[in-house]
Amino acid sequence: MANQGINQSQKQVQGLVLTPQLRQSLRILQVPAAELLREISAEMAANPLLEEVEPVSTELGDNSPAPEEAEEDGPRELSLGDDDFDALRRMKEDWDESYYEEVRSQGYTQEDEERRRHMMESVTGEASLSEHLADQSRIATEDPAVQEALKLLIASLDERGFLEEDLSTIALRSGQPYEAVMAAHTLLMAFDPPGIGARDLRECFLAQLRLRGRGLSTAARLVNDCWEPMMGRRLEECARILDVELDGVREGLSELAKLETVPGRRFTRDDNRVVTPDATVEMGENGKWKVVMDDRHVPKLRLAPAYKDMLAGTALGEKERTYILERMRQGKFLIGAIEERQRTIERLAHIIVDRQTEFFEHGPSKLKPLTMTDVAKEMDVHETTVGRAAANKWMLTPHGLREFRWFFTSGVSTSDGGTVAQEGVQEMIADILARENPAEPLADEAITLELRKRGVQIARRTVAKYREGLGQPAAHMRRQRL
Repeated sequence: MANQGINQSQKQVQGLVLTPQLRQSLRILQVPAAELLREISAEMAANPLLEEVEPVSTELGDNSPAPEEAEEDGPRELSLGDDDFDALRRMKEDWDESYYEEVRSQGYTQEDEERRRHMMESVTGEASLSEHLADQSRIATEDPAVQEALKLLIASLDERGFLEEDLSTIALRSGQPYEAVMAAHTLLMAFDPPGIGARDLRECFLAQLRLRGRGLSTAARLVNDCWEPMMGRRLEECARILDVELDGVREGLSELAKLETVPGRRFTRDDNRVVTPDATVEMGENGKWKVVMDDRHVPKLRLAPAYKDMLAGTALGEKERTYILERMRQGKFLIGAIEERQRTIERLAHIIVDRQTEFFEHGPSKLKPLTMTDVAKEMDVHETTVGRAAANKWMLTPHGLREFRWFFTSGVSTSDGGTVAQEGVQEMIADILARENPAEPLADEAITLELRKRGVQIARRTVAKYREGLGQPAAHMRRQRL
C-alpha cells in the first residue's frame, strides 16, 4: 500500500499574468472622455502624490519653468528605475517578449499566441458584440477555413447585428471558399444573441423561432409563407394561405411581436447622452485637412514635488518610504497610460482623415470602405486595440459629429472597379425614394436598376436591407392615394 501523508512537489506551469497597470492602460484607452475624467478623479483621490498641473499662461511674460521641467528636478528616487517605468507604452511589448522567451522551449504554437493576444487585448470594459461573438467562434469549429470565414462574417456585421452583404459577395470579396462561408454562417446563426448574422428581419425571426423550438409554429409559417401579406396587415389573406382561423394568425403575430428585431441591441450604445469630440477635423491654411485634438477634458497630471523632498530627506521610515515609492509607481503608470491613449487616438484620427479625404470634402456619399484590420496593420497594433481606440470616441467634422467607429464600413462595388461604402449607398437610396412618385412608389428591383445606372453594382436583396435600414417600408406600404 502506498504511503499516505502530506508532501511537497514542484512543477512548472504556463499561465498568463496581467499586471494591474496593463489592465488600467487598456481600460483608459477604451473609455470615453467623460468617463476618463471620472476615472482620473478617482485615482487622484486615492493617490495623494498625484496633482493636476495648472495651465501656464503665456501672457504673463515670466520665466518660470514649465511643469514638465520642474518634474525632472529632485532626488533620483522619482525615476523609479528608468529601465522599468520610464515608458508605459513599452510595457506590453516588454511583457510579450519576456513571456515568449519563457515558453519558447515548451512547444509554443501560433494558436497559443492567438489565445494570449486575445487575453491581452480583451481585458477591459464590457465586451463588444464582435468580442462576444469571437469568444463563441473559438469553440464553434476546428476547421481553419470555417474559422477564418467566421472572423470575416463577424467583421461584416453592422451595429444591429445584421449581415449587409450576400454570402456570395462576401466570399468573392475576401477570396474565402463559398462553402466555408456558408458553413460559418450556419454556425453564426446559432450564436448568442439569437438572430445574430441574419441577412434580413425575416431570417432573424426564423432563427429565433428555431432556437426556441418553434420552427414549425404558426408564427414561423407566417414568416415563411406570408411575409408580404403579413407586413401589409392582410390577415385574412394570411389565414387563407395557411388554412388556419383568423385567431390563429393573431396568435402567431403576438408571438412574433415578442421577438427581437435588433439582435445586437444590448451591445449598441445609448445615444441619449452628451458627447465631447476627441478630435476636430478642419481645413488648414495649406488647403489640407488637419486634426486638432481636444485635450481640455483630459487633466494633465504630475507627481507632487513635495514628496520628492520627503524621499531626499532622512526622516522617513522604511514603511513610509515604501508607501511613497509604490504610489509613485502607480502615478507614473497612470500618467503614461493617459499619454499613450491620446497618442493612439491621434494616430487613428490622422489615418481616418487620410483614408476618408473624399468624405470630408463631399460628405457621406463619398465614404470609402474601411476595415479595422487595415488600420491595425498601418498602426502596427492588434485590431482589437483599434476597436478600443475607436470605441466611444467622437470626431467633429464639416459634416457633423461622427463616432470613430462610423468610418469603418463595408463596401459595394461600382462599375468603374471602385467601391462605395454602405452609408453612401443608403444616401443614394434615400435620394431615389425622395424623388419617386408617391402614387407609384418604386419597388426594390426598380431601385436596384436606378443604382446600377449610377454605377453601383448591388443585389436587390441588399437594396431591401438598406431600405429597411433607412426606416422605409416596402413599395406597397409607401403608396399614397392622391
